[in-house]
Amino acid sequence: MYLRNQEFDPQGRSLPNYVALDKQYDADRMRSELADLSSRSGISLSAASGRRVVPLRNIGGDAYRTDSGGPSLLGFQDTPWISHLPYFRQILEELPAPVRAARLWAVGPGTRDMTLQSAKMGPPWGLCRVHLPVTGSPGARAVFFGEHWHWPPGTLWFAAAWREYALANSDSSDLVHLIVDLCHTSELGNLFPSELRKKLAGRHALRLRPAIPLLESDAAKYRCSFDLPESFSNWETPGYRILSEKSGVTVPAEIEFPSGAPVLKLAGRPFAALEYLGEGEFRLQGWSDERTIQVREPAPATVLLHLREGTAAYTVDCPAVQRHST
Repeated sequence: MYLRNQEFDPQGRSLPNYVALDKQYDADRMRSELADLSSRSGISLSAASGRRVVPLRNIGGDAYRTDSGGPSLLGFQDTPWISHLPYFRQILEELPAPVRAARLWAVGPGTRDMTLQSAKMGPPWGLCRVHLPVTGSPGARAVFFGEHWHWPPGTLWFAAAWREYALANSDSSDLVHLIVDLCHTSELGNLFPSELRKKLAGRHALRLRPAIPLLESDAAKYRCSFDLPESFSNWETPGYRILSEKSGVTVPAEIEFPSGAPVLKLAGRPFAALEYLGEGEFRLQGWSDERTIQVREPAPATVLLHLREGTAAYTVDCPAVQRHST
């Protein structure tokens, strides 16, 4: 494991594949809760078929959705399964960053699971993934290109999930990890080793700004319509590509306040709720500050699309039409 010295680093190439964080948990207590999960909830974490995933938190609190999620109307919520796992709930609540998605991930004996990579899941984009091994002997490994390592149960690990990686289990019993996707915060950065804290406190990491209340009297200023580059709605699209495609395919977009809260509509349909950051700037609910929408007024209004990734930032301007409530 090594660091690369690059000042311009929009893709997080200077960050390691993985690193241990300054946090430890009671592995015996976690295993005890897992052992009782089936009898209490009727759901099994057995990975006899190769892989088994039980979601503890996701968009809408769906009992079976296991993806990392993204911008949405519902936001991230706990699933029914977490009510049977009080220690796991405590672990998630005490992490020093907003938890987006969390799931128990079991890999069966003799199995290598290559399905873990998730676009932009790292500090350069304002996100972070951590692994907490629950079970797994030395034959269980986290595998990145060119290196692999055993993560002991009860220890917390940062994983560069935007890169391809795998969990490999050569043991005779299941390997189980709690995999958590979070927003990156300064407090979370303090859990990293000292040699990385300075980097993560600077331009190499994007930190979550707090949402603030939007006054009802101000909402009318930001109600508008504009043509949005279609690729903006795909949060996996790199920011520089949206900048280069701003004269390409667009979709009709609107910022509306149907119930007093801001919503982004695309082609007439609600796409995602918005969180207000101040000065006319909005973040997509369920996402990070990697891309935001800012309404500049007075008329003629302009919508600025802010795109950020690591040490790079881009801005795309879109002419807008302000529309007052009737």
